[in-house]
Amino acid sequence: MVENYDAISYLGEIAGELAQIHRGKHYAQWRGDAVRRVDRVLSSSDPFRDYATTRVFSGVDASALIDGQFGEWAIDRLVENMKPKEIIEAFHAEVARNSCRYEEVSPIIGVKIEAEIEIAQGIHIVPPSNSMLDPDSYSWRYQWPMIPEGTGFLVQMYDVTPAFVQVGEGDAEAINTSETLPNAETREAAKQRVRRACLLSSDGGVEIPVSVALSDRKSLFQVDGNSSSRPFATKPNFAFTVNSCLIKAVFDALAAMSEREVLERAIDRLGRSRLAIDPIDRAIDLGIAAEIVLMHDVGSSNAEITYKISSRAAWLIGENIDARTEIFELMRDLYGARSKAVHSGKFPTKKPVDLDAADRMVSYVIRLVLERGQFPDWKRLALGSASGK
Repeated sequence: MVENYDAISYLGEIAGELAQIHRGKHYAQWRGDAVRRVDRVLSSSDPFRDYATTRVFSGVDASALIDGQFGEWAIDRLVENMKPKEIIEAFHAEVARNSCRYEEVSPIIGVKIEAEIEIAQGIHIVPPSNSMLDPDSYSWRYQWPMIPEGTGFLVQMYDVTPAFVQVGEGDAEAINTSETLPNAETREAAKQRVRRACLLSSDGGVEIPVSVALSDRKSLFQVDGNSSSRPFATKPNFAFTVNSCLIKAVFDALAAMSEREVLERAIDRLGRSRLAIDPIDRAIDLGIAAEIVLMHDVGSSNAEITYKISSRAAWLIGENIDARTEIFELMRDLYGARSKAVHSGKFPTKKPVDLDAADRMVSYVIRLVLERGQFPDWKRLALGSASGK
């Protein structure tokens, strides 16, 4: 081990080695050994030695003991043309700041994105990279499970403070003092809202079952790759292009919606129906989605549920008698198929409902209610009020 080595002088030597490299393949061959050498020297030299081992927080209820990442970090700074003295100053600034920005990255399975969408401050949907050589690509920075080609990524930024503690007395207690903003609960709520917005902006299924914390690579005290996931039985096999403007609009409308939980349950059932293989299961989930959104104010004892669901959909969507009649009949057939599937386990064969048309209608009903910001007065709507207010 090198003792009391002058860090600035040593970084100057490494900068000299770097200056002699003019080809990419030579840099790649040099870097691995250089990282190990720099890490070894800096870990035993001031001002780095006191931070050779630290407990680093990732903001996902986890921490890790990290032994010196100085080599990787310092060489990256040299590549940025920082002088050795500036690197020492940057190290002191990192220690004083003691905060790290992370990105929670989640593939939106079933959604194809071709351009970045800013959903809200610190929340973006980004397209996949076309190049494996892109160092910042979310497509290649983590070993994702198999996802459809073209899958976009939900990216949520969050800050962790403190980012690290020195190993010693009190570091175990410090695990409970690290603050994450926005916290995991807030990010999960945003993730589910994005999923529902994508469902209403697409004709396909949408799932976001996996998330990974990726760190700011310019931060010294950081750790990559902490993942979280939930069990899921199935996921979309294809990624469908979505209306990017509609995603943002639906996301905002969901946030402002009164009785939002009702619509969220309906959207979730709509999403389940799109993942169903058997038309019986699809009819059941579509029927439930329709019942939730169109019968939210009616108790289960109502005997005219089919009529009410059908007439409410007709009055909400239809602009004239012919359109309302067509909508009434489609919703009646959907709910009839749902009832037959629930009670007999069979799908109607004499007059099978068009489930694709029913899907579009249920999705449109949900979006209309969202645009209003509240559920209509169903009685007034059914009596001919244009606004249902």
